[in-house]
Amino acid sequence: MKHRLPILPAIVLGIVGAVAAGLFLARAKKTEPVSVARPVAAAARSTASVAPPHAQANLVPAPKPADLVEQAVKQLASHGSVTAKINMQSELFGESLTVVGQYLQGAPDSRRLRLDLKLKQGGQVCTLRQVSDGTAVWVQQNTLETSRLGRIDINRAAAALHQSGFRAGIDVLALGGLAQVLDSVHRSFEFQSLRAEKLGVHATYAVLGVWKPAAVERLKPVDQPGAESSPPLTVDSLPEFMPTQIEVFIGRDDLFPYQVDYYRAAHPGTRSDSDQLLARMKFVDVHFDVPIDPAQFVFSPGERVPVDDTEAFLRRTLPR
Repeated sequence: MKHRLPILPAIVLGIVGAVAAGLFLARAKKTEPVSVARPVAAAARSTASVAPPHAQANLVPAPKPADLVEQAVKQLASHGSVTAKINMQSELFGESLTVVGQYLQGAPDSRRLRLDLKLKQGGQVCTLRQVSDGTAVWVQQNTLETSRLGRIDINRAAAALHQSGFRAGIDVLALGGLAQVLDSVHRSFEFQSLRAEKLGVHATYAVLGVWKPAAVERLKPVDQPGAESSPPLTVDSLPEFMPTQIEVFIGRDDLFPYQVDYYRAAHPGTRSDSDQLLARMKFVDVHFDVPIDPAQFVFSPGERVPVDDTEAFLRRTLPR
């Protein structure tokens, strides 16, 4: 039976679970992999600079946790561009995994995005490249033993993003960007608490969220034809590699989600030193509204014929 993962794993387990499969084919699912993108243009406005006035104006002195996440979604979608480096650490299946890469987001409504990731476990490496050129999302995966090129039609797939019950995966990073990822987090988790937290040079709000019951139900394994119906799924019965709560660190000045932590907690809704940190994703060297070479959003398959993954994407993400 396969668990359908909403956006929670979209940011972490969607990456680690998908990419790590290349390293653990006998224990995980399919992987997604590749290389590092070329440097983006310099002269960027970094996150250390003054936040845009509209970002500051949107923040109230003491925002409600859920409202803050919703504001962050809107702010992410409004930028002329976003560039960021990705660093992630995870403990999965008893193995330490490290993911590094780069995220590029083009102008609003351009549908141009790029994600390059490299995953390392010991001396093994898997890579993933996703490029959205405005018409299609190209997914190039390289694992230890295989290489695969897929293509998702954006016009058909984009319609699924806004349907009720949409289940997001890693595809969404290149299809809808970080705004879509964070929006899916917002729809899957109930954010109940907030605290001020200093994260390096950034003043942030740390918002803690627990699964919404409807979101947990959508994680229920898919029953095989003719098999006995599986029992209802609850937070307590989630597989051990699935987190029970999430903590997002959102910049107080720019509303950017600089860090996302996934925990296995005995008492979801509260933070404790006994909580098991399953994965931590950090966005560093973040820049907003800077020029990006248009060639970054062009993918040339050469003589390779891509697999049409559009139907597979719709089956994974549309409500059952």
